[in-house]
Amino acid sequence: MIKLISSVKNPLIIKTAALKTEGTEQEFLLEGDKFINDTASEDIVRIFSTDTDICRRFDNTVEEVYEVTDSVLSKLSGESSKSKLIAVVKKRKVARPEKLLLLDGIQDPGNVGTMIRTAFAFGFGVVCGNGTANPYLPKVVRSTAGAVCRAYVEKNDLVSYIPELKNDGFTVCGSALDENARSVEHLDCKTALIIGCEGRGMSKEVAALCDRTYYIPINNVESLNAAVAAGILMFAVNN
Repeated sequence: MIKLISSVKNPLIIKTAALKTEGTEQEFLLEGDKFINDTASEDIVRIFSTDTDICRRFDNTVEEVYEVTDSVLSKLSGESSKSKLIAVVKKRKVARPEKLLLLDGIQDPGNVGTMIRTAFAFGFGVVCGNGTANPYLPKVVRSTAGAVCRAYVEKNDLVSYIPELKNDGFTVCGSALDENARSVEHLDCKTALIIGCEGRGMSKEVAALCDRTYYIPINNVESLNAAVAAGILMFAVNN
């Protein structure tokens, strides 16, 4: 049954707007008609739309459907958007793959989202370490182009998590520019690939836990964007 909400002070609207900064795997905002239409109905918690026909389309498959005013939809939107549709979705459980991308202090939401999208394309899961942007922020979710809904994504403390991965047979590889690093290569084993923050690279604590370190041979520039570097490394490890 479609319900009407016209006030930005409605308790549900206030609660939902808080997801712009406090999203979790249980509830986060998803914007964009295509991404929402591509999301399985069982993963959609509730729908908000200014369009009656859109609400009717979801009424038989989503338990909570709300027709709202333009001001209410603007309250929920992370940025100015022409979309008439916003959803609150939940993260489905995904089995952890045998290749992981560990993000050590990646603060830029756009980079985090791009890495999640690229990791999903290459069959990697993503672990967001301390200091990394929340993967369920709207800007991150938008940058994943919806991939966050289907990818393996978790948040964890890398210093305590990496030893667990090693005990489970993972080879832990860091990206670094030092005398011990070698050119990136294909790996057949369980692999956890670490990307450090944009400014300083891996933290000393995380770097000390690496089994080996890799670098990307480049010319004429000092470094690459973290998301670009992650994509190159994941491709090289796979091939």
